[in-house]
Amino acid sequence: MEAAAAAAEEEEKVFVAVPAEPRAGQSTLAWALRHLHGGAATTIVVMHVHVPAQMIPIMGVKFHADKLSPEPVRVFRRAERERADEMLDDYIHQCSQIKLVVEKEDAASGLVELIRLHGITKLVIAAAADRHYSRKLDKPVSKTATEIMQRADPSCKIWFVCKEQLVCTRDKEVQIAPSTVAAPLLPNLGHEVLDLQSPQEEGDTEMEPSFDDELEEARKAVEELMRRALKESCRRQKAEEETAASLHKAQEHEELYLEEVKKREELEAALARADGEIARLRQAIQQKHDRGGSHGEIDA
Repeated sequence: MEAAAAAAEEEEKVFVAVPAEPRAGQSTLAWALRHLHGGAATTIVVMHVHVPAQMIPIMGVKFHADKLSPEPVRVFRRAERERADEMLDDYIHQCSQIKLVVEKEDAASGLVELIRLHGITKLVIAAAADRHYSRKLDKPVSKTATEIMQRADPSCKIWFVCKEQLVCTRDKEVQIAPSTVAAPLLPNLGHEVLDLQSPQEEGDTEMEPSFDDELEEARKAVEELMRRALKESCRRQKAEEETAASLHKAQEHEELYLEEVKKREELEAALARADGEIARLRQAIQQKHDRGGSHGEIDA
């Protein structure tokens, strides 16, 4: 009996759901280490649901994955998955525990499925991003945490924390250890990677969206609009320059034409004067010839 109890105690695991970005999840993990880590009897499992990107950046412009050939989508998502896995190593360095990475089109659905598949009975998750913390915060406000509270198996005890402070728990009977220095950490036990990927990968949201993420998306959107506006401005400027060049060339052609017309008129005037002069010379010669003929007749 005692051996079975000891074995059960040794197998106790506390799962901590975190986003890929360590800065956004360190406070959640720190709270779990201080309050729920019971030394060798407890294993902290860092758990993350990776949501594959739906929009794939190509040459600075994002395209929907359905609009691209499979190869660039596969390459980008593999690199994205590797980056997420590397960032999660920072959590492992923080506590030297196990990490569990799964892939799902929706973070909340992935966590609910993990709770069911692994029989998770203890879970720590952020109620909101740290920047949204206030003393009045008494329930989860993030979409993921709210869905977990509503959909997770009732046997799973869930602690919702924010900025290393307990916001609420779904099981009021759970006893929370007082805030003390973190217990000694377990040696690194490696990590496990599961694939719960659905046939249709969609969604481009972080597991725990924050105000910083929204600002980043807004910044990217503004940059894209500015890039497009600059491109349109350059196109218009180029068109205006081409129009001005065409007008200048047309003006040059017009000036050349007017110059040609002027020269032609001058030439025609010169020809007219020459014709007049020739006519006068012919008339003078004829008159002289006529006078010479008259004198010859008189002498005879």
